[in-house]
Amino acid sequence: MDAPRVVQPSYAPELNPVERFFRELRRTVEGRVYPDLQAKQAALELILKAWQADPARVRQLCGWDWIRDALEALPADTQVV
Repeated sequence: MDAPRVVQPSYAPELNPVERFFRELRRTVEGRVYPDLQAKQAALELILKAWQADPARVRQLCGWDWIRDALEALPADTQVV
């Protein structure tokens, strides 16, 4: 098979934007003692609901310039969900 080989760096968070999202999520939740698993889950849900209400925050974490440029270059009739 004549597929071109693409060499990627061993660590490149800009190629996997969700890494920044999870790093921030871990930063806000880890390092605390929770009385039980349900309390930790409740803390996670609280943070995720806050981020759901603030899409700009998520875009700031995950929206690398090359991703935004690629999305803006899509044809106008393309829906990004």
